Order: sequence, then C-alpha cells, then structure tokens
Amino acid sequence: MSNVLVPPRYGQHIVAVGSTGSGKSEFMQQLLKCYNYRFMIDTQDSLDKIEGRSFTDPHGLAMRLKFYKSLKYKPGHEYREKDWWNYIFATIAHSSTKKKPKPRVVYIDEAYHVGRGTSYPAELPKAIQTTRQKQISWFVATQRPRQLPQEIFSEAAKVYVFYLSKFDDLVTVSKFGRQSDKELMKLLQDQTDDYSFIEIDNRKGTWTKYPPLKI
Repeated sequence: MSNVLVPPRYGQHIVAVGSTGSGKSEFMQQLLKCYNYRFMIDTQDSLDKIEGRSFTDPHGLAMRLKFYKSLKYKPGHEYREKDWWNYIFATIAHSSTKKKPKPRVVYIDEAYHVGRGTSYPAELPKAIQTTRQKQISWFVATQRPRQLPQEIFSEAAKVYVFYLSKFDDLVTVSKFGRQSDKELMKLLQDQTDDYSFIEIDNRKGTWTKYPPLKI
C-alpha cells in the first residue's frame, strides 16, 4: 500500500474530523500546500505554516478573490456573526461560474467557530452543494462531526478520520461505511492519537486505515 496521498482535484470536497492534537490540522495544512489557489478561514489563528495575503474584515472580498491566489481570512470579533459568514460564503460561491470556472480550495480550519457549535449559516451548505462544477473545493475540518450540517458530509468525496474521543461522534462517522457499520465502528474505537487516520470513500462506502502519510 502506498503511503503517499493523492490530493483531491479542484471541485472535490473533503471533510477531516479529529480531536485536538490528533494530527488533523497538521495534515490539512500540508495538504493545502499542494494548491496555488486557496482561501483559508483561520478562526483559531493557527494557519501560520501556510502563506497567504491576510485580512481581518470581509469588505472588498470579491476584489480580493479576483487578484490574489492565496488568501488568509482571520475574522475580527465583529465579523463572526451569521450575516457576515453568509456574505463570505455567498461571495466565494459567486466568484466562479460553470462557464468560466476559477479553481480554488476553500478551507475552514475549525467549523465549530463558524456555526458556534450548532447553528450554521445557510450559505455554507448551499455553497458546498453548488460549487463543484465551478471547480471550487471545500475542505472542512472539525472536532465534532456530529454537529456539522448533513449537507457538508453528503457532498464530501472523502472523509478523513483522526482520533475521536466522543462516542456520539464515532457513531456519526461509522454510518458512512456501507460495508459494515459495526466493522468500521470497531476500527474507529481502536484508533489512538498516533497521527494515523482512516480515509472513508463517501461514494463507495469503503475505507482504508493509513499510518502518518507523506503528502
């Protein structure tokens, strides 16, 4: 088995889930380096390893998307309300069209901070559902998969699972295995925080466990 991960192509969506310290964020940051066109939502001031033009307010976002390849958005406190998030996601979705696609990876480093745990802005799942043919990819990372909108998972080509400590999160993820929920559940329960992870193919329902990978 190869230990080299093939990065998703533009237009493919993925989700990475895992508890703090499980290696999820490091993995995603390494993956982001494979793309020239990135829009990174840095809700925890943790994307220090990725280069990008930083900004803290969403004004003029459409123009920034037009002129900069790599953007790093660190929203100020006053811009963390749902209306501003809806503006951000709608603007990103409209920055590319099917006739004139502009490839880009959009990364949310911790979705919990966008939805404040349970109430996610409506434009987020809407954007994820409508941008694949525009070659916009959404990479969503979270500690609590149970709290993500179902649309985010249903649109994901792959789900990457690092160590999870909450039983209800394990149950949520195990349902993506078409072969055997019980078999996948046992594999998830046996995981330890050793930076290995499980890749679930959300279309086929198959899964593979990998050691720490080189990208």
